[in-house]
Amino acid sequence: MTLRLNSSQKKTPLSQITRNSFLLICFFFLLWYIISSFYFEQEELLSDKNEETLTEVHLTSLSTLSSNTTITTIADNDNSKNQLEELNKKYCGKPICKFLFVYIIGEQETKANLHFRSFSQLAEKLNRIMVLPNVGSSRIGTCNKFPFDFYYNITLLQKEFPDVLFKSENDFIFWLKERDQIKKIMNNNDKPLSILHSSVKINRSVEKTFYDDAEPNFDVYECISKFEPLMNLKDPNSRVRYTKMIIKEMDLIREKSRVEFSKLLTKVLTIDEEIILVNGYVVHPLFLQIMPVIPYNDYILNEAQKIKDKLSSSYIGIHWRLESSTPKLLPECVQGLIKTLNKVMEEGEIKNIYLATDYPLLSSRSQSSTFGKITNYHHDAIRTLNETFKINTWVSLGGLEQLRKNEKYNKELNGSGIQGILDKLVCMNSNYFISGPNGCSRVISKYTKAIANERSNRIKNKDSDLLNVIDRWEIPL
Repeated sequence: MTLRLNSSQKKTPLSQITRNSFLLICFFFLLWYIISSFYFEQEELLSDKNEETLTEVHLTSLSTLSSNTTITTIADNDNSKNQLEELNKKYCGKPICKFLFVYIIGEQETKANLHFRSFSQLAEKLNRIMVLPNVGSSRIGTCNKFPFDFYYNITLLQKEFPDVLFKSENDFIFWLKERDQIKKIMNNNDKPLSILHSSVKINRSVEKTFYDDAEPNFDVYECISKFEPLMNLKDPNSRVRYTKMIIKEMDLIREKSRVEFSKLLTKVLTIDEEIILVNGYVVHPLFLQIMPVIPYNDYILNEAQKIKDKLSSSYIGIHWRLESSTPKLLPECVQGLIKTLNKVMEEGEIKNIYLATDYPLLSSRSQSSTFGKITNYHHDAIRTLNETFKINTWVSLGGLEQLRKNEKYNKELNGSGIQGILDKLVCMNSNYFISGPNGCSRVISKYTKAIANERSNRIKNKDSDLLNVIDRWEIPL
């Protein structure tokens, strides 16, 4: 039997088979593509996740490695420390700067000169740099407006203290500024200024010298406020201690006790603080050895020589401090002075007179900051003296002319000031020197004593121009 196929069952042509195969291949290819895409997408997602996880681990590792962070900080601190050390070497010659700054020295120039020498000896014992305070109005202290060398010769001072490094207030300010800049650049507040602020003062009522903590109220006149903000004692970033040394007077008067006191003072102030600030009023020397007077600057010495030359190198020097006189005695006092001058001028064949006095010369203000009440007795006494002799003064002889032309020195010259030093030198150089008796003048005077001591030394050294050390005129009976 023959099988017959209908049309639908007829044999499929080859072209049809080829087309179907192609479609099947495309289907499998598409399926492979979809699967592959999904796989690679997952792979990429996993990769991203792994990368994110690695990143987290990496950051966590940095945060947990605190030693690395510390090392970075230490490196910064080391850099800051190195810069500070370089600064200190530049200013102080050592990796660490340590200063002694006696910013107030009680008493007027003659005594302050002595006290500064004592504190310079202390600086030597403590191995500290001595800051040179400002000067002015016959005082040594930072409240004054002129630098230390306005009065003194720093080069010769350094020779007297070869083991002490002296720095001016300006040098000290520069050090503070540069130190502050380094701290700011390094953003490092780990090393604030360390300061000891101490009051060193004599007290005649105490039975025993003692050293103790103190309240921060020494700087009554706010003298050291001018160093703010570089040295701000109220700044919490500064480390400040306050102490006081109260001194029994006899511990400085008796030589044996002074030796023991100087050891105590050196011991308690041998400390690590960078700066020791001292408010001082000590009256007497602090050490057994008394160093020579701080030499005055060349300008003052030259002015004294000019005055001596104008007086033909032959004159009587008078120191008459009217402040301590009894005003009602002054008419008799001036008559006693006139009598003595006539005698000395006749016997010594001296024609010129030079008067060093606290009486007003340039203005109505006294030449002494403590001489306020000037009466008609004072005016009359000076008038009588002027009418009897030609009286020369630093003003009449054109002394300190260069300073007198500059207004910034007006206050200094119209009160107690640099002219007091000039008067002292002129009287030291005088052929004959006299001062007033009790009631007419101050008898116990460190200023007069300084003149007499210098003249005594010159006479011992065979200075034939000096005819006496000191004489005092008498009040007529």
